Amino acid sequence: MKTERMMTGRGLKGFAWVLTSLAMALAGTGCGDECVDDFDCRDKGGAPSGQHYTCVENTCELTSNSVPDAGTETDAGTSTDAGTTTDAGTTTDAGTTSDAGTSTDAGTTTDAGTTDAGTTTDAGTTTDAGTTSDAGTVTDAGTETDAGTGTDAGTDPCESATYDPKLGTLQLQTGFVAGESAPLPSSSGPVGVTPGPTYSLYTVVSEGYSGPHALYSLGTWPQVSLGAMPLFDVAAPADRSPSAVLFLSSFVETDGQRVLTGYTKSGAGFPGSVGVYDIATPASSTYVSAPSNFSAGVVPGAFLINGGGLDTVSAGLAIYALKTDASPFTALKVGTLPPETGGSGFTAVSTNGVAVLGYYSDDTFRNEGRAVGPAAISQALTSGTPFVVADGPALDVGSNFVAASGHGEGVSVVRGDYVPPDYNFAGTDVSRFAFNVTNDGATVTVGARQPVLVYVDQCTRVTGLTAIGSDLLVGVDDKRGTRLVRIQQSPQVR
Repeated sequence: MKTERMMTGRGLKGFAWVLTSLAMALAGTGCGDECVDDFDCRDKGGAPSGQHYTCVENTCELTSNSVPDAGTETDAGTSTDAGTTTDAGTTTDAGTTSDAGTSTDAGTTTDAGTTDAGTTTDAGTTTDAGTTSDAGTVTDAGTETDAGTGTDAGTDPCESATYDPKLGTLQLQTGFVAGESAPLPSSSGPVGVTPGPTYSLYTVVSEGYSGPHALYSLGTWPQVSLGAMPLFDVAAPADRSPSAVLFLSSFVETDGQRVLTGYTKSGAGFPGSVGVYDIATPASSTYVSAPSNFSAGVVPGAFLINGGGLDTVSAGLAIYALKTDASPFTALKVGTLPPETGGSGFTAVSTNGVAVLGYYSDDTFRNEGRAVGPAAISQALTSGTPFVVADGPALDVGSNFVAASGHGEGVSVVRGDYVPPDYNFAGTDVSRFAFNVTNDGATVTVGARQPVLVYVDQCTRVTGLTAIGSDLLVGVDDKRGTRLVRIQQSPQVR
């Protein structure tokens, strides 16, 4: 069943935190209900081992899986018992079938009086194959070996897997190296990083749908720690009542002077706002109406917002810009999404100014992305005439993807899909696409997909991506905890 949540680009959700460009579902089913059927519960993310989410009375609840036990499915003692099915003593008993003393008794036919062949030699009495050797009694496969007792299919393979201290079970591919890593506080939400050269980190901490929802400092990379006090209330004043139910957007974007956050609410068009926190002058922070805000990115002089409107500009699902190069800020539509757009998608900007602008396609039922060059973006910001997103070259991802981030002169995405019956996301890899920009920023060529990290199992999961300078900051989650890992390109790849 296609619900309102499916009308947005599908994002990776279900852990305590997600990183910049990692999308959440925008809201419930439209009337405050959490779900209509089990498919809606996919946004809860990965359930604990041995359980899955089920929609019960419009609420997603954990239900235990039915785990096959090899002893129940196939028990050698029950299904095939050598002593019962084939018992040499019962089926074929040489003494009963052919008894030389009974069938032919030499003493009756010819009785010498002294020697009776039937009495002296009775093959049935002297040698009875059924009595001497009974295969069913000596060896009973069901008793000696019970496959159900020896091996239980419910054992969690992740308990015995080998984990790298940084990447867990993920495999780093040729051309990339793992740099510093840092534990991430459990209460952290999406993470944003300033342009550098000193990388300051910010995150949103939320106490559930009803809040409070606040922006915090996470320190300076790689010394990551949650600040003692909140910096900014993510919710606009009108949405801070105890009864307000907010759905935080999955981005924290910063241009080094300001930090952008967002949220939506249930209702027609998913009303919501973005908050702009002024780092140097917190009193100058502000809020701007932004229905269906789903993802965002930073370009010179503006924040790009992939959503349903911005401030007083309302043109449906499109790419909007909040221009920050003058005060007060101004909003305008800068990009038109394709007609097959069924929902907002992901936004990521490379260091050479290319913006990947995404949408959920009703034709392919996947997230799609197009690469728009810096010249087209600059012209739209100046003239107010939107560019056509579909005019940019497509990323040949080859599957669905659920996160995107700038990664040097290119972008990286998390590939995979939602897998039945529970529709939890199963990742396959993180892959990078390099961009070559020519013709004064008007022409973009997208390179072939290059794997960065590959899943060998689902024991370690990528929970988000965000740029840190020209490198990639990857969120990793497994039984060792949540952490951030900096992935750098080898010198020959840069």
